[in-house]
Amino acid sequence: MPSLRPKERFTRTFYGRLLIGQLAVGAVLLVTVAVVVTSIGPSLFEYYLVDNGPLTSVDQLTFAEQAFNRALWLSLGVALFVAAIVAVVIGTATVRPLRRQLRELGAVARQVAAGDFSRRVEPGAEAGSEVALLASSFNTMATRLGEVEAARRQLLADLAHELRTPIASLAVTVEAVADGVLAPDPATLASLTEQAGRLTRLAGDLRDIADADGGMSIHLAPCDVAELLEQARAAAAEDFARDGVELQVLGSPSGTVRADAQRIGQVLTNLLSNALRHTPTGGRVGLAAVSGPDTVVITVTDTGDGIEAAHLPNIFERFYRTDAARSRDTGGTGIGLSISRAIALAHGGTLAAASAGPGQGAVFTLTLPADGPR
Repeated sequence: MPSLRPKERFTRTFYGRLLIGQLAVGAVLLVTVAVVVTSIGPSLFEYYLVDNGPLTSVDQLTFAEQAFNRALWLSLGVALFVAAIVAVVIGTATVRPLRRQLRELGAVARQVAAGDFSRRVEPGAEAGSEVALLASSFNTMATRLGEVEAARRQLLADLAHELRTPIASLAVTVEAVADGVLAPDPATLASLTEQAGRLTRLAGDLRDIADADGGMSIHLAPCDVAELLEQARAAAAEDFARDGVELQVLGSPSGTVRADAQRIGQVLTNLLSNALRHTPTGGRVGLAAVSGPDTVVITVTDTGDGIEAAHLPNIFERFYRTDAARSRDTGGTGIGLSISRAIALAHGGTLAAASAGPGQGAVFTLTLPADGPR
């Protein structure tokens, strides 16, 4: 949209139009008074002073004053009448678009409040730029409410599915043990333990989501970046060794961040777990960090499945999976990346993902504020 000059911007606002209307009414009032006074007053005085001769008596002077007052009040009356008509016309022309827009906004607001998030207000400019901005803001709010409602329904559906799978497995196994079909041997107990663990992890993820939505509590303190990376590597080393995936801390990380070490450790654990799920045996995952004057950039790089471009904008959404069946089988809930991004944002940082495409691996980049000057 081309930029408007200040005068054009002013005349497109409701305030500007209302002020211009009031000024027009005042101008019409003054012009009418001037026209009436100049047209009626001289003729009256000409009649008394010229046609009737000089005003010599008191009665003649009094009558002339009365005539002057009548002429003055008549001119004012006519001017006020004309100004009132002009005021009604201008006021109607100014307020009618505002009234129409507000009535439409009220009707749509009632429908949105009733749960119909598909309705929108036409942001017409007739009522002024302020009302158009209000309509546009309302439409944005309605869109966001619709997205939240859709996400809530999807969340409940996904949560029901996530709960159904381990609960059904537990129920079948317990029933088989009770019927004597399965013996309560170590393998059966291990299966029960695995499904119970999935429920426990899901409960923990939901608690973290509640923390993220309600304002995540973090305890900031200076943290050595190299130590954070080494702790994350050590915690995940056993899982990586079991799956035959190489895990390394690349380079010589340095620097300090002001962060909650436990929360950042949770982010790194989630990123490494995600990389391990999508990296086949024989693949590699690397941890690295680069310190700058104001930020520290931590990267988790893998040689795994990669991410299609269409999935990149959505991978931080809750319960989103690029491969739902595989993630579900390996215990992923699709919540970890969403929680990780919430933790990064709570620290004043960011979390982003990039990939050259399927089979090209992925890079997750965590950016955190540095702790003071280097």
